[in-house]
Amino acid sequence: MSSTHLLVHHHAGLGGGDLGPAHITIGPDGSVDSVRPWAPPVPAEAGGPELTAIPLLADSHLHLGISDGVHDDPDFHTIDHIDGQLEQLARFGIGLAHSLGTDQPWLTETLVERRAADPLGRAVGHSAGVGFGAVDGWPPELTRPRLRYRPTEPEQARGYVRDLAAQGCTTVKIWTDSFGGTVPKTLTAIARAIIAEAHDHGITTFAHVKDHADAESLVELEVDVLAHSIRDRPISDRLLDSMAVHGTTLVPTLSREEAEFAFSTLHNPYLEDDSFRRAAGPRGVERLRHERLSVDPAHPARSLEIALENVRRTHTHGIDVGLGTDSGFRFKLLGFAQHRELELLTRAGLSTSAALGAGLAVNRRLLGAEQTGIDSTGPASFFIVEGDPWKDIRATQSIEEVWISGRRIVAHSPESSHR
Repeated sequence: MSSTHLLVHHHAGLGGGDLGPAHITIGPDGSVDSVRPWAPPVPAEAGGPELTAIPLLADSHLHLGISDGVHDDPDFHTIDHIDGQLEQLARFGIGLAHSLGTDQPWLTETLVERRAADPLGRAVGHSAGVGFGAVDGWPPELTRPRLRYRPTEPEQARGYVRDLAAQGCTTVKIWTDSFGGTVPKTLTAIARAIIAEAHDHGITTFAHVKDHADAESLVELEVDVLAHSIRDRPISDRLLDSMAVHGTTLVPTLSREEAEFAFSTLHNPYLEDDSFRRAAGPRGVERLRHERLSVDPAHPARSLEIALENVRRTHTHGIDVGLGTDSGFRFKLLGFAQHRELELLTRAGLSTSAALGAGLAVNRRLLGAEQTGIDSTGPASFFIVEGDPWKDIRATQSIEEVWISGRRIVAHSPESSHR
């Protein structure tokens, strides 16, 4: 078996910047033997299409085993279904998938065991376990039989965190959302205990937020990550200053709000989007064609508008922004959502380098994953796209091939469908 030689006009570093043209040599065993400079022909088109190599992206907020893209059901929480989802993510250049707070213990333990093994053409999964909510609060039980942790006393909350640590979790999730005062939300004393105990175990804490007041409280409690952008009002300078002092990261999931808008409109723009159609597959597109959310499109449109501006202000303030999508629920398709999030981050004012860095260095830090890029000796783990993302971020959607742990896989199977 001979070596593979790849000539690319651009290759991204883990910070998301363009490191220039490269001649990448992959040995017979799938390891990157060398990355050397080369001089592309001028004009670039004379030597074929313009190509870019990007390290495999990470999504720090998605959900596995919840949905088939059309319907949500606990019956999808099986290893076969989840493996299909991890394969789908890999085909779209996603190498790390963080399932945030909806997983049964068997899945958490399985993903921990697998991280030391060959991923076999799948994205590597990370799990935050079943997550924390309030009694009678959001969210409902999305998987079974283990119920979500809903502690009523601080010491009980601490005990649950120790249970997650014993399962191998390196992250936990807290839901803090009253849905406009319609359901109870996690009490401050409970959240404080969860965060403190998690930090005692070296566990990174994520908190679902929507409202500015909840975000202020959680940042003061030293939560590590705000999962979702603030969507009820513009973010204040006071909160931005507090996030900067405490080192809080924002993972805004802008694509969640856009998906809610798209599926509440009469003429869903996603159905004509090539990347969405590839993620859904022919059968999925037909199943989704007549699906609608029974909400006024003005509501998610307004939430997205507020979220975009708050991401812009957060980034301008020098606060880390990570890439997350909340995908894996119905209408929020794995593979499509991650690249859409990149596009929305740039719409919010991030440069291409910063947007790619959100899915590379920032997310790898949050997940405690190895900070290795294309230039590092080791198994080839990157994807190649046609075009220059630094000119147009949508080039990341034009995937030509994917390498994962030294294995070249098919980027888009014509019959692939969201699972």
